[in-house]
Amino acid sequence: MEKSLSASRAQEARNKAVIERYFHEVLDQKKFDLMPELMAPGVVLHRPGFDVTGVDAAVQRLRATRQDYTAFRSELSGLMAEGDMVSVRITHSTKVRPHTFRSRAGEVRISKEQELNWTAIVQFRLQGGKIVEEWVMRDELGMLVQMGTVAVGK
Repeated sequence: MEKSLSASRAQEARNKAVIERYFHEVLDQKKFDLMPELMAPGVVLHRPGFDVTGVDAAVQRLRATRQDYTAFRSELSGLMAEGDMVSVRITHSTKVRPHTFRSRAGEVRISKEQELNWTAIVQFRLQGGKIVEEWVMRDELGMLVQMGTVAVGK
């Protein structure tokens, strides 16, 4: 029993390290060439309203998304692992370029570069040390308020 518990803890530590690399190296530093090392070939990124399936499609999607930002930094907190699941609360601090931002509330045109920061809860399922699924739940209302498209009353 003790041996399997330590093996499980070692797997969980490895899985957490994969997630840290994903955020800090792939997203923050735009090292998209690392994605096949961190993701399974059939990875599924679950996004509100659609899924991105396959590591090649994930690379294309993240490359396109990162083009909308001139600066991007991720701060991870509450990184937890249990078995093949990893969850993390993340804060993204960014500078966003002019583009059309797509949210669950609709499309918003960002007309000038501006700071845009948000929190998210992200869950991952890993298998064999690689990400096989990702679910993102981000604070889109907070993002829309920062963009000036939603007014906050007093």
